[in-house]
Parts: sequence; structure tokens; C-alpha cells
Amino acid sequence: MVRISQFNDKVRELKKSFNSLTKHSYLERYVEVPAIDEDKVRFLYAMLSEHASKKEAKAYTLAAVLAQAALDVHEAISLHKLQTDSVRKNRQLTVLAGDYYSSLYYYLLAEEKQIPMIRIFSHSIQEINEHKMNIYEADELTYTDAKRNVEKAESILLQNIANHYNQNYWKEIFNDFFFLKRLVFERNEFIKGKNLPIMETLFQEARHPDSVLALCEQKIEDLKDKLLNTSKRLQKYEGFIIEHIDQLINTTDYDEYVAEKG
Repeated sequence: MVRISQFNDKVRELKKSFNSLTKHSYLERYVEVPAIDEDKVRFLYAMLSEHASKKEAKAYTLAAVLAQAALDVHEAISLHKLQTDSVRKNRQLTVLAGDYYSSLYYYLLAEEKQIPMIRIFSHSIQEINEHKMNIYEADELTYTDAKRNVEKAESILLQNIANHYNQNYWKEIFNDFFFLKRLVFERNEFIKGKNLPIMETLFQEARHPDSVLALCEQKIEDLKDKLLNTSKRLQKYEGFIIEHIDQLINTTDYDEYVAEKG
């Protein structure tokens, strides 16, 4: 049975490749390099290792990391009125940094002559941006609306790659795990006093912080159960998926909050 530890070397290798490709001393003076989601690296590479060559698996996973970096950098661009030349310069360089990361994923796939995969990446990025706009431009979202849009925004690229290989169970895993990861993150931010889109929809239902958290915990348990059931379909990767779920769920913020309330 596959374990997380079996992918540690691959994560380090891909992070090293990412840092080597994106290293630009001038940009680094002004723009923070985005953090790499190691869960996405492991999940995507795990699936690809079964259905693509080693060369393709590395190229597609690295391209996905670069595309995510481009999205993260562009999302960090301030929309506030420009007050100084230094702020204007920082915004311009942030835009350029995002474009730079985007050009690198395209170059990587083009160099491998992976035209179908370029189409998948391009379409996925368009979808991600559309779903993010749906989340932040809506006057009021239901939990169902927020869930649908966040699921797509968080993992549609991985889902579309899975779909390319007809891997429906992996597609379900990507959809549910990375929504669960976002939900756990928003729960922890809610405990710290920050209300993000998913928790806002739950607050509309429950109205009281303790009730909101209880409702959120039920959603988390439901997702966990769904993931555990789907993981059985992937046989040797069941333990790998369970380990990720356990690491994600076993965060201390909620337990500390409950202890303080008790």
C-alpha cells in the first residue's frame, strides 16, 4: 500500500525544479515567491505515475505548480488606489511575476510538444478565474453555491487532468479533498475572527459562532466519510489518501477552541 513518505523525494525534486525555473533576483526583491501546495504535488504525481511516463508525470506536475503560482501571484495584486510610485512599481512587478510563471508552464508543456495538455491547462485556468469571480462578486451565496465554486477553483486543473486519463475516482478525490482542505482552513480562520466565503454561508444558516462551528464540523465529517469511501476504490492508494485526511483533520485550532469553551 502506498504511503505519503514514498513521495517525499519527488516533492523535494519538484520544488527544486520550481525554484530553479522561477529564480529571478530582481523580481524576488519585490515579489514574494508563492508557497507550493505539497498535497497537490503528491496527489497529482501519484495519479500520473500510474497513467503517464515518468517524464510526463514530472512535466505535468511541475507545470501545474507553475500555473498555480501564476494564479496565486495575480490574486495577491492589490486593487487599492495607487498612492506612491513604489506601490505602483510593486503592483506592476507582481503582474509581471504572475505572467512570468504562466509563461513558464506554457513553455514547459510546449517544449514537450504536449498540445492537448496545453489546452487542458488553458481551459482550466479560465474556469478557475470564472469560479473565483462567482465567489467574490456574488451579493449572497448559499453553501451549495459556495461549495460548487470553491470545489472548481481549488482543484479543477487536477480534475481536468484526471478526466483526460478517464480517472473518475481520482477526479472525485481531487474535488472532495481540496474542498475539505479549504473548509478546514476557513474554519481555522473563523476561529481567529476572520469570516471567509464558505463560513459566511454557514453563518447565514446558524447565526451564532458556536452553531456555525458545529455545522462546519458536520460538513467536515461528511466530506471525510465520502473521501474514505472513494479511497477504497483506489485500492493501493487508500492508505495514502487516509494519511492525508488525518494530517489535514488533526489540526489544533478547533480542539483548542472547544477546550477554551469547555
